[in-house]
Amino acid sequence: MNTSLRLDNLRARLPRLKCDAIVVSDLTNVRYLASYTGTSGMVVVTKTEAFFLTDFRYKSQAAHQVPNSFEIVIAERGLWPEAAKLLKRAKVARVGFEAEHTSVAALEEIEKKIKPVVAVSTQRVVEDLRLHKDDAELEIIRRAVTVIDEVFAHICGVLKPGLSEMEVADELHHQMRLRGASGPSFDTIVASGVRGALPHGVASHKKLEAGDMVTIDMGAIVDGYCSDCTRTVCLGKPTREQQKIYETVWRAQTEACKELRPGLSCKEADQVARRIIEEAGYGEAFGHGLGHGVGMEIHEPPRLSKLGKGNLTPGMIVTCEPGIYLENQMGVRIEDMLLITETGAKNLTKAAKPRKIIAL
Repeated sequence: MNTSLRLDNLRARLPRLKCDAIVVSDLTNVRYLASYTGTSGMVVVTKTEAFFLTDFRYKSQAAHQVPNSFEIVIAERGLWPEAAKLLKRAKVARVGFEAEHTSVAALEEIEKKIKPVVAVSTQRVVEDLRLHKDDAELEIIRRAVTVIDEVFAHICGVLKPGLSEMEVADELHHQMRLRGASGPSFDTIVASGVRGALPHGVASHKKLEAGDMVTIDMGAIVDGYCSDCTRTVCLGKPTREQQKIYETVWRAQTEACKELRPGLSCKEADQVARRIIEEAGYGEAFGHGLGHGVGMEIHEPPRLSKLGKGNLTPGMIVTCEPGIYLENQMGVRIEDMLLITETGAKNLTKAAKPRKIIAL
């Protein structure tokens, strides 16, 4: 992790924010900047200095994790009072705070503590830095994807009628941890039969039945980074309708993956898959967007959807996950993770997704 470069990139944004310093309080952003994994931490960055604040409980952990680009400060009376002292000592006039991660009550308290320093609302400053993954991040994410590739191969040998969706999810989680993951990156979805029509049908006590389509949406956290993959299989020989719907989703997903490239707008990316599903007569059954960014959080910008903003750029990692959901009948979704490169997109997911549905 190149801490100095990340701090330089953050400082480079201070002029456009019209700030002399910024306080980072969201713990995911704190981890991105300072490699810290505890539950009490804050980063204060001025034009020339960088401070990491925590309390006594995390003194040893901070000394071990936080790079020497930061001066570590142990706050005795709370993080914000300590930050206020540092900001006044630095003689800054305007300081940015993370509006999306600060309550109104906290802001009122902050403004009292930092006077006469002016508090400035900022949005998604560090998150924008996180949009484009560096080499160290890509290596970790590849490991997280490999975990899920292997877990999917394992679970295909386990699935059978009579297991509950929750039992399947428990086995997925166990296998993730055996392969080095700290746990799942979201509530694992195992949706079988009619529950497949629920896009976010987290695992229930429902038993798998012969003939069920089973949608499994799973991800693993490795060293703080997430993976995300969805596959749909059939317990037995699929019907013609099941195969037709699966092939429609497969074609939409495959074609959309091929089209992802720098300069493509997030709306255009979504439209590639949506057009194929609409032409097959299932347009109303595809109600969510094509995909989203993935990194330290399972859902990050950019958003690939009808309402998506901006264009794809090199270094982004996005999912491509069209689906068809027929209420009280079934559902199919297929999802890969892709890295946007200088010339196109590289599919990081290796788990099997044949044109003909996997029949177990």
